[in-house]
Amino acid sequence: MSARDFLIMCLICLIWGGNFVLSKWMLNDLALPPFFFACVRFMLVAVLMAPFLFPLPKKFLRMCLAGLCVGALHLAFLYTGLKTAPAGASAIVSQMLIPFAAVLSVIFLKEKIGLRRGLGITGALIGVCILIYDPGSFSFDVGLVYIVVAFFIIAVGSVLIKGVGAINPLQYLAWMGVLAVPTLGLASFLFESGQFEAAKASGWGLPIGIIYTAIFASIIAHGQYFRLLQTYDVTLVVPLNLMAPFWAVILGIIIRDEPFGFRLVIGAAFILISVYVIARRQKQTPAELI
Repeated sequence: MSARDFLIMCLICLIWGGNFVLSKWMLNDLALPPFFFACVRFMLVAVLMAPFLFPLPKKFLRMCLAGLCVGALHLAFLYTGLKTAPAGASAIVSQMLIPFAAVLSVIFLKEKIGLRRGLGITGALIGVCILIYDPGSFSFDVGLVYIVVAFFIIAVGSVLIKGVGAINPLQYLAWMGVLAVPTLGLASFLFESGQFEAAKASGWGLPIGIIYTAIFASIIAHGQYFRLLQTYDVTLVVPLNLMAPFWAVILGIIIRDEPFGFRLVIGAAFILISVYVIARRQKQTPAELI
């Protein structure tokens, strides 16, 4: 991976780390219904990206399936899980994305992980567990089941994106938003109540949350993530998501005044060293160069 793209991936994970902290605040402190919040988020995405809807790409159906997985379905399960699951346990379970994506990419894309990258993934997972696992607060919650499903779905979406072909990331985002609005809107109508009362009670929190999650987390971060998945192996790009929990913990310390300790230093060291190992450019064989 080039240095420029690695820095872009770092920025993506920084945005997603902030998104995790912000979403937890929106769903718990402001008590916004998860389907409703996700639907409103994608309304803004759909409006801003509408000029890029046409012309339709050749693999339109595959793109729609990828957009539904990464967008509506992933957020529906993720936000539902975050309503009840402990934050530390949720962050641990979210790393199931990496083995899910690795297995799916090996099966369907015939990619190879390799010893060096495999060791990097293992080291980063150890770092994440050290960073966020607190035995005193870890307890099973039905929300964890939703978190597991959410990250299996985004792993499926990551593999589907790889086969979409050369399309504009902005068009992918446009259709992701358009498909998400009716899907999440119907889910909110059927399974939630008090949406508008909660939105009114949230005050300035709702527009701030929508702007951040729609523009930064969806349009900027997901758009660049889509481009990176088109450019590099899934088994290279997806493990770099391990940086997101690192940034979530750092932002939690800065914004929510969470404790700083020795565990943070050790966990961060594992993650940063392992991410470097994963992202470092491999030497090409003569056959690959040809």
